[in-house]
Amino acid sequence: MQIKIKTKEQLEAFLEADRKAMGFEKRNTLFEYIKGNTDDVLLLHYVKQLRKFEYASNNRESIWGKCRYIWKKHCFRRLCRRYGIYIDANIFGPGLHLVHFGYVWVDGSAVIGSNCTILPRVLLGKKKPGIPPPNIFIGDNCYIGTGSTILGPVKIGNNVTIAAGSVVVKDVPDNCIVAGSPAKILKYKNANTLIN
Repeated sequence: MQIKIKTKEQLEAFLEADRKAMGFEKRNTLFEYIKGNTDDVLLLHYVKQLRKFEYASNNRESIWGKCRYIWKKHCFRRLCRRYGIYIDANIFGPGLHLVHFGYVWVDGSAVIGSNCTILPRVLLGKKKPGIPPPNIFIGDNCYIGTGSTILGPVKIGNNVTIAAGSVVVKDVPDNCIVAGSPAKILKYKNANTLIN
């Protein structure tokens, strides 16, 4: 099941959720840029362009829609090359938060819920070729740490933290912290005990 932005109202809702997730709910982007917070502003710009590309990719019925799709795809792909962040359309739910610049690869093999935070050097892909997409399912309110690799087919539950440098190749239940290569459950978030 892909997440699709079909209407302008959905586009505005996604953009507002992304602004909130990235801490721009009450901050002016121009003022932040002048203050020197250029990375935050440029990452928000990237996410905005991703959402506009998603909207255009889901509204290609008319000639105007096809032209808009081609233009938005061109602009978005240029940003991907410039920033080193490669995210396919219709993957993330509302509230995407990119924390820093750095290589990120999320292709069309993933479906990711709302309020997901991703740090640099994250790769989401397949264990082997020939697996039909989507094969990576990630729930809501997940945090994917720096240098993490997630190889599908795999299902990751809601409210999961994936520690830096982890390699996830097996399913992960809700409300836990995983780490290691291959990743193992370290702790459940509703319990205080560590798992050895």
